[in-house]
Amino acid sequence: MRGWHVLGGAVALGLGIYGVYDEYFTVVEFLKGSLQPILAFAGLVAILSGLLSYKPKVGHVVSGLVLLGLGVYGFFDEYFAVLDFFKGSVPLVLLLAGMVSVVAGVKHLE
Repeated sequence: MRGWHVLGGAVALGLGIYGVYDEYFTVVEFLKGSLQPILAFAGLVAILSGLLSYKPKVGHVVSGLVLLGLGVYGFFDEYFAVLDFFKGSVPLVLLLAGMVSVVAGVKHLE
């Protein structure tokens, strides 16, 4: 029954909007703290793409090491921002899940 999607989506959407409003400073820290995991992940991907290609590419490995180093340094230097990244992601995930659920429920009611 799609009516439950609409109800659950509306609840999640409301909680997400309230969470973003109530914890706006955390959401800002979330955006600031997202840089370290992104850099670390991009560094790992660049290293793996450089090492696992047919002809190993030194440029990919070097740039991957630099990105990975910046990401790991950021984890230690701005650990509070990384923790806020994970704490601030909860309202945004609820917001997104609520919107998707409401749209899916309303679309089926048509």
